[in-house]
Amino acid sequence: MDIITREKILLLYGSEYGTSYDCCRNILYELCTNFDVHFFCLNDINLMKFYNYENIIIIVSTTGYGCPTHNMSKFWINLYKCNNIFHEDIYFHLFGLGDSSYDNYNIVAKKLKRKLISLGGNIVNYSLGNYQHSSMHFTNFNTWKNKVYSFLKKKYYNFEINNTIPQIYNITNLSDYDKINNDKHMSEFLPTYDNIKKCNEKNKNKIEKKYDDFNVNEYFTKSLKLNKFEVIKNKRLTDVTYFQDVRYIELATSIEIFNLSSLITIHPTLDKDKTKSVLNLLKINYNEYIIINQPNKNATCTMSTYIPIGKKIKVLDLFVYFLDLNKIVTPFFFIYLSERTNSDLHKKKFLQLGNTNDISDYFSYVYQYKRSYYDIFYDFYSYINIDIPFLLNTLPNIMNRNYSILNDSNKYRFLKNLNLYNLYHFYLNPYYSNFLYYLKIYFCNNMKTLTNFFLYIMCNYTQISTYKYINILKNKIKPNQVNNVIELLICLYQTEINPNKKHIGLCSNYLINSIEGSPFIYATIENSLLFQNKNIWNLNYRIVYISTGAAFSSLLAVIRQRFHIYNSKKKEQKNENLINSKIKNISENDLLFLGFRNKLNNFYFEQELQNYLHFIHIFIAFSQQPNDNFLYYNHEFLKNIENNNPNLNDNFCSTTDHNNISNKNLFNKSVSEMKEFLKDKKKIYVTDLISMLQNIIYDLLIKKNTIFLVAGKSRPFSQNLFKLLANIMKEKEPNKTIEEINLFLKKKIDKFEIIFESWY
Repeated sequence: MDIITREKILLLYGSEYGTSYDCCRNILYELCTNFDVHFFCLNDINLMKFYNYENIIIIVSTTGYGCPTHNMSKFWINLYKCNNIFHEDIYFHLFGLGDSSYDNYNIVAKKLKRKLISLGGNIVNYSLGNYQHSSMHFTNFNTWKNKVYSFLKKKYYNFEINNTIPQIYNITNLSDYDKINNDKHMSEFLPTYDNIKKCNEKNKNKIEKKYDDFNVNEYFTKSLKLNKFEVIKNKRLTDVTYFQDVRYIELATSIEIFNLSSLITIHPTLDKDKTKSVLNLLKINYNEYIIINQPNKNATCTMSTYIPIGKKIKVLDLFVYFLDLNKIVTPFFFIYLSERTNSDLHKKKFLQLGNTNDISDYFSYVYQYKRSYYDIFYDFYSYINIDIPFLLNTLPNIMNRNYSILNDSNKYRFLKNLNLYNLYHFYLNPYYSNFLYYLKIYFCNNMKTLTNFFLYIMCNYTQISTYKYINILKNKIKPNQVNNVIELLICLYQTEINPNKKHIGLCSNYLINSIEGSPFIYATIENSLLFQNKNIWNLNYRIVYISTGAAFSSLLAVIRQRFHIYNSKKKEQKNENLINSKIKNISENDLLFLGFRNKLNNFYFEQELQNYLHFIHIFIAFSQQPNDNFLYYNHEFLKNIENNNPNLNDNFCSTTDHNNISNKNLFNKSVSEMKEFLKDKKKIYVTDLISMLQNIIYDLLIKKNTIFLVAGKSRPFSQNLFKLLANIMKEKEPNKTIEEINLFLKKKIDKFEIIFESWY
């Protein structure tokens, strides 16, 4: 069909781990030779653009406890604010991906369907894919996809689906010019790629001058509008012998202001050495330079891609920055691979692996063992003949990943709150900065225990001189320099496939292996789900925090900020003994329930949490610890103070605060009664702590000024917690049906009064 007359199709996805994205890529490759396909993630499209298309194909996943994916979160919010009416001649084709073993199965697709219908949307094709099906989501997807194609054929013309290797991009390989000019015999033949014509060095120079070199910093900051972040601290919190690698990371940035409890959306890169190794096996020269051109004359598409078009780029950079070899292989890739082998045996094998009508081979070889593109190339490099254009047109792009930011507002304003220790980020050698850090601690501790008047005068003079020095340097710092430090807690994601193989997450591995002063990390800042409820920062609202493992990092910023607001309110009072009663009541009612494996390696921010003990009750379950597996931190802290435990830091709580801790009796249970409740359990989990205090949990659930924030990166955790809350309400209100209780809880979720995925 003539390119000029091709119909436009809008192809959209919402994908967390790449499945919806791969399904959309499959449709893109099959339709791009017949339609003008515009391919975007949902966050990259404006709702008003819908009116420019007759056909809109949307594939969405449900993630977490019924949440939209990160790359459709903005679209989701805008859609629910939208009151526009869609014309009936805009045809929607909607497919959802989910897992029926969890509550809220495919809830995002179901809600999207209802909302589109309420706006007059004409949904002509709708189906759901279920990972629990024997063929996973593939059978339903193929059936739905064929219906979409039948609709398009009936409405427009009887086109042929493209089943050959896609040709979205063309490649200009600059090294081919050198081969032709250096070898007289080769000048009689065309180079490897279609668009390289027989030419001389003069033509090569013209092309090189026409295209700019790919510059990492310029491309990511100017073309992709990402921000630069520099790693200034990467500290392991767990012992090197412990199986989990958890890091506290600080990033310096020039971003001045962003919302509290935001997410940092990071663009990770591949491991260079591993990428070089696999490219060597594939006999691809990763040191040569190419120019990527789009589109191919036989295919038309527009897409939101990170691929640098029209830039002179090194092959290694193309793979490391943009092509995800670490991702689990999708079935249709094997169909394309079958066209690049001379072995009939392997051709048959690839076709079997790519057969989505019978996924037994794919499941047992790829899915079960989480085999990535790296793994496939290591296994079959001897039997395939692939080049750069093939890989560029068939490999998935690297997708961004999101992490919670720990900072409160006080730490964001870096220059405004400048202190001597902060200056090491820009001026001092890290080893010397550590020396200053310990000097600072020693100085602060000794200010409280000065033994004579002379020492007091000297310390006071030193402090005044230090402040003068800070002001001098502060005035010299230029406005465009880094002015914020962002804190992250990163846990290496790894799944043990068998004793010899682990699947390691791309982005967590990228961050954990970053070193201080290493090349910049490129990312953006986005709002999390927490931003949807502004009452989180209102001290007249009580917060119940429930979290497991490193996911606690998404809640720490809220705790820090509420504590900061609390202290600010206290300072507003002329007499601290006349603290506003509302503030006092709120401090008595904030609750934190934490679940860790053990105290030695997993009790993150143990020292910092001592700061908040007069403001929040902290209960901790250590599931893998045989003894002392329950901790009511407030009680334990006070007991150690009374015993004059020299190992416990007492700098954080005043005597007034200690009394505040000891006088609280919110739970109608003593600590010994709490331990008695838990004593028969072999392992204690955070849900056991909720059951232990179910009376107060019920009271807080039915009150309007309470917000529950839950953070656990395991979907069963959120699901089990929801059922536990429902059971607690059922026990207290036996006359209500479980359906009525579930509806009550789901309404609170819709109002963001219960946020089950706070790390989103």
